[in-house]
Amino acid sequence: MFVAVLFLCILLSGSLCGLIMPMTKPDGSADLTGLLNHVTVLEQTVAGLQTDVQTNKVQAAAEISSLKDEMASLKTELRVSSNDLTVVKRELNDMKRRISDTNSQPNNTEVDSIRHDVRLNSAQIHAVQSDVRMFDNQLNLVNSTVNDVKIEADRFIQNISSDVKLITHEQEIQNLELQSTKTLTQSTSKQLERLEKDMNSTSAGLHDIQNNFSLTRTEVTILRNNLSVVQKQSLDNNQSLTQVSQDLHLVSADVHAALNNLSLIGSEVKTVRSDLYVAQNQSLDNKQLLTVLASKNRTVAFHVYFPPNKSPAYTPLAFSGTNYNAGSAYNTTTGKFTAPINGTYMFWTQLEARGSTITGMYVHIMKSGEVDENIAGGYVKTDPSIDEADASAVTVTHLDQGEEAWVETDHSGYIYQSSASYFGGVLLSED
Repeated sequence: MFVAVLFLCILLSGSLCGLIMPMTKPDGSADLTGLLNHVTVLEQTVAGLQTDVQTNKVQAAAEISSLKDEMASLKTELRVSSNDLTVVKRELNDMKRRISDTNSQPNNTEVDSIRHDVRLNSAQIHAVQSDVRMFDNQLNLVNSTVNDVKIEADRFIQNISSDVKLITHEQEIQNLELQSTKTLTQSTSKQLERLEKDMNSTSAGLHDIQNNFSLTRTEVTILRNNLSVVQKQSLDNNQSLTQVSQDLHLVSADVHAALNNLSLIGSEVKTVRSDLYVAQNQSLDNKQLLTVLASKNRTVAFHVYFPPNKSPAYTPLAFSGTNYNAGSAYNTTTGKFTAPINGTYMFWTQLEARGSTITGMYVHIMKSGEVDENIAGGYVKTDPSIDEADASAVTVTHLDQGEEAWVETDHSGYIYQSSASYFGGVLLSED
């Protein structure tokens, strides 16, 4: 046990010497992290040594207590053996006394038995004594071992006290560095809190991105479906393109033929262009002629409707509805047209009579003069079975400025007041 304890002390002292060596980085600066780790390991080692010393003390005390218990047990057995021996001696004395009192020869068998018991008790006593001596020697060895362990422990504690002081000094320095490290750690912690807030906001953004990603997945699914439809349409389009390609070949042949026709048409176009040039020259001449004619012509025309329902025979019919009256030559009150200039005029009229009231009707276009002249006339035959009957007349005549033209009938029958009964005229040419 002593050798084991001594070996343990030497090993631990070597480990402590290795632990307290200064730790440096390759650039020569102190490796604080490594030094802190070594200090932590050194503290754990010292705590372990203290625990081992305490454990060894407890084990030694337990062994000493066990040896003491065994010595007490041996002493008890020795006392019992001594008491047995005393009893045997007392019995022998009693037997001697009885023998001497009876003056008889003792029984050899009993004497031999007693002697045998005495021998046995003596052997037991000698064995007990030898055991006591052996335990006494072991107790002395244990006491010496305990004393050696105490001495070595005291020597070890003295040896490491200086190292512990050095470590304590270095630990104080490291505590200062740890304090600065704590300050730095606090600032780092604040930065980490801000970083955590940023991470939370980023997490919310990621959540939104996930939602958008889910929506994007849905849209992708829709796009895939649409793509399938488009692919089908593409196949159909390919078939259509094949058909179109065939049609294009046919069209190409038609185009080739059309080009040939165009070359022929080109020559015809040249001919048409020359004809067109001649026609343009003629058109210019015609425009000039029309300009001259327009300067000589005036627009005189009229068209009126809605005659009186009933009017005396051979009197002008005054049409009250005016559809057109360029030049204002027609008078709706008198029913007469007055020529504003000398020229050739055209006149027309139609009257719709009630056939149930008359048997026939003449209509006349009249012209004024020294004697009024009937320049046009029309007739319609009717009977009571006919509800409506039309009579009309058209003429072309020459009027001098101030001459008049009008419409009249040969009876005073009823005439429909509508657009079906009308009178009109126009200047064809000016003198």
